[in-house]
Amino acid sequence: MNVWLEMARVSLRLTRAAAEAQLALSAEALADCNRLCKLDTGKTIASSHRASNMFLGRLVWDTPYARHAYYLGEADTSKNPMASKMWAHKAAALYSDKWLNTARRRFFMSTLRR
Repeated sequence: MNVWLEMARVSLRLTRAAAEAQLALSAEALADCNRLCKLDTGKTIASSHRASNMFLGRLVWDTPYARHAYYLGEADTSKNPMASKMWAHKAAALYSDKWLNTARRRFFMSTLRR
């Protein structure tokens, strides 16, 4: 019995699966973070869709006042009842297990496809 393992194809399949898992993880994490983001005009949340690099897992809120809103002051919950300062940190504390399961599931499912 002979077994041939084409490592180039295996490597390509794993690389693609990892990229798909990263994209799914980034999308879910950004959505969860934005659910907790302070909300006034919606520009900070909108900036995250434009400034983030989902393929690298880099989530960014880049309005001029985003850093101040993230770290300082109280969250006004009149427009978003779930608003919190340090919203990404809070989302990670609440949802990191869910994010990990999403990434694992997407990676596994991607490796099964031809």
